[in-house]
Amino acid sequence: MQGIKRTIDKNVPYLIDKIGYLINPFILNFKNENNHLLIFYFHGLYKSQKEKDLAHTDPQNNITVCQLAEFIDYFLNHNYHFLKPEDLLSDLRSDQAYVMITFDDGYFNNTLALDVLNKYKVPAAFFITTKNVIENKSFWWDIIYKYRTKDRISLEAIRKEQAHLKNFKYPYINQYIEENFGANSDGPWSDVDRPMNAAELKEVSRNPFISIGNHTHNHSILTNYNKEEIVEEFAISNKIILDITGKLPISTAFPNGNYNDLVLKTVEEMEFRFAFTTKNSINMLPIEGDKINYLNRFMAKPINVKRYVTFDRLGYNPRSLYFNLMKQRPSFKKK
Repeated sequence: MQGIKRTIDKNVPYLIDKIGYLINPFILNFKNENNHLLIFYFHGLYKSQKEKDLAHTDPQNNITVCQLAEFIDYFLNHNYHFLKPEDLLSDLRSDQAYVMITFDDGYFNNTLALDVLNKYKVPAAFFITTKNVIENKSFWWDIIYKYRTKDRISLEAIRKEQAHLKNFKYPYINQYIEENFGANSDGPWSDVDRPMNAAELKEVSRNPFISIGNHTHNHSILTNYNKEEIVEEFAISNKIILDITGKLPISTAFPNGNYNDLVLKTVEEMEFRFAFTTKNSINMLPIEGDKINYLNRFMAKPINVKRYVTFDRLGYNPRSLYFNLMKQRPSFKKK
């Protein structure tokens, strides 16, 4: 029985994906998307597939510059208007659908987006992990990925190792990296895996299409920390960003998407206007009030944009739809 259920759990979402790809565009012809805000988060960008094949960064659904252009072109052709966080503080049209691009972490390769953004005249938000920027150190998950991949360790084993470390604070992670990969293992291998430096971040922040946000100082998964430590993570990052760019961030994105009541309470006290999660859901406009707002985000994917964004525009994905339906079918939960 368990084997049958596993087969069903694997194959039905696959079928929903295939069917949805065909029928979603038809459904969208009749759906009112006004006042919808879809936010997508990206990590790294590659110039080409060759850069991805170098395996200098954990792919994390990273995309090529060409795929970013296709993503923007898709939404412009479907009459979406692109926003950055600051735009949410202004009055927005009620007869318009909106979309936002966000990049997490602060990779140098994110600067590859600038030519595309400038060409299409669309904005984006960059959420910066400041310690990596000021120390020019690779991100710890990339260190694990590139060294383990070089040693031909399986992706499944790499994912387990990364997931394990997410349960700890950054001092433990730093010690683990040094003990397992060497004292100099945090040095970038190329422009593909390095973070922006301070001068590059300053230059990026001058672009009128770019908003700079807080992604904590150490990329700390905040649910592992007490209140004082959470405050410190945000405060140090805010100060560094202010010193480099001359602007105090109004937005933050939770590393790994993790948050709890303590994190929410603390981030409100830090007086951010927007906090970005990784909850896959549509945001409804207008933004109400003058306090913090929590915004949902979909992950961008390294496939043809038409293969997945129709699901996001409808507010579901194949796996979530299937398992939500299964919750309503007790017979499937037996044994």
